[in-house]
Amino acid sequence: MTYAAQRLESLERPTEAIAKKLIDPTILRAAKQIYRYYADSYAAQLPRPMGVVINRQDMSGKLIYSQLLLLPQESFVPIDIIEVSDYH
Repeated sequence: MTYAAQRLESLERPTEAIAKKLIDPTILRAAKQIYRYYADSYAAQLPRPMGVVINRQDMSGKLIYSQLLLLPQESFVPIDIIEVSDYH
């Protein structure tokens, strides 16, 4: 039975496994909220972002379209993880 449980875990998508293990749920929730606002308001006018940067101190964030440079209090959430977690 242990083997079967390990086998099921290995069948998960890589981005889902990363999201579950590495990203704080509060940060992921804030990133999803910012991305939803973008998708509802500006998706037709702006290109697809690489992801969202969240400031862990005040949970503010911004979309990232090109080069990424994080400050010590910031976390990056890739757009693939945001989109995958929206459906699950």
